[in-house]
Amino acid sequence: MEWFETIYNDLIANYSAWTRWLIVIAIVTYGIQLWYYAGRYGRIASYRSRKPYGSPTPPPVSIIVVVEEDYAFLEGALPELLEQEYTQFEVVLVTIDTSEEYNDQLTLLSARYPHLKTTRMTRPANYALNNKLALNVGIKAAQYEHLLFTTTESRPGSRQWLALMARGFCAGDVVLGYCGVERTRGFSGGIMRTTNLWSAIRSLSSAIRGVPYAGSRHNIGYTKSLYFGAKGFNHLNMNIGEDDLFIQRIATRYNTNIILSPNATVREDRQGGLGWWQRRRKFRTYGYKFYPTAVKNGIRWELFSRLLFYTAAVILLATAPMEIQIGVGVLIVTRLFIVEFEMWRIRKRLGEGGLFWPIMLYDVIGPFTEFGLWLSRNLKPVPGIWR
Repeated sequence: MEWFETIYNDLIANYSAWTRWLIVIAIVTYGIQLWYYAGRYGRIASYRSRKPYGSPTPPPVSIIVVVEEDYAFLEGALPELLEQEYTQFEVVLVTIDTSEEYNDQLTLLSARYPHLKTTRMTRPANYALNNKLALNVGIKAAQYEHLLFTTTESRPGSRQWLALMARGFCAGDVVLGYCGVERTRGFSGGIMRTTNLWSAIRSLSSAIRGVPYAGSRHNIGYTKSLYFGAKGFNHLNMNIGEDDLFIQRIATRYNTNIILSPNATVREDRQGGLGWWQRRRKFRTYGYKFYPTAVKNGIRWELFSRLLFYTAAVILLATAPMEIQIGVGVLIVTRLFIVEFEMWRIRKRLGEGGLFWPIMLYDVIGPFTEFGLWLSRNLKPVPGIWR
């Protein structure tokens, strides 16, 4: 340890207390960041699904979708769901206030696809109908024990999506998959895909560590027995929570399986620009305040340590002697290399091409944008959250 004592004495003798503290902060937060990226998030790239503990044959599956007169879904994503390459499955559509013309088209599709099942609902006048109530109807109508959920705003990335997700039920009662955002050109598209990817990285890496707390409502599955054993959805007074607050209720390290493959992903349609995306994020993340403290702390520490690292590094680059500036530059460059390398591995596993520059940008501004999102949720009410 003589080298450490020599460095310590040199710091005491040659640099001010302020500089010494900034150096310590930069080094400590650098270490924390490496632990997150290489030790925590990096596990996504090398993760292998759990080995089957029951039958190795994937079970029959019911796919449940809630529909409100969406012709684009009828002509696009629905045929892709119905034509999945799988032996035994059904697609259960829960339609809400659809017209006769729309229902007639569904009837024609049912004649062509016998495994399409439709359950119709009318929006009641005396109380609000939310997604959880519609999903509950679909779950009751489903023929099979194993359920997969997706939405009209998304579509499977391949015809093997169902087969891969169903395989997850061989080793779990809860199956989590990845949902990306539609690939579009331009700055706003890159930011949307990047923020969505980061949210998924946090939840998937936590599930891999044995702490599942959220999935994607576009690509998630669990069993009927688990659903009814938990007496249905919780937080019924909220119009969100079916893919995170409910998952926290039913998912454990022992019953959760994660399926990670480009062919097992789905893609959410882009329906607007950055303003639409921020409003959507604000709405869908409102349940964050109800998350377990350990989960919230894990997210906060990564963002806070990243902010501290960059703050200390910038100040040292602006005020410290040349030798310190060189050392700080080395820390910044090596950290960026590790971040981009791990993110490249993760993107490859999830089927997310590109995003080099959006990820570099989010690496710097992420703590500020996430803090702004948190502040907006707490200071300005989110319309439509509460029933």
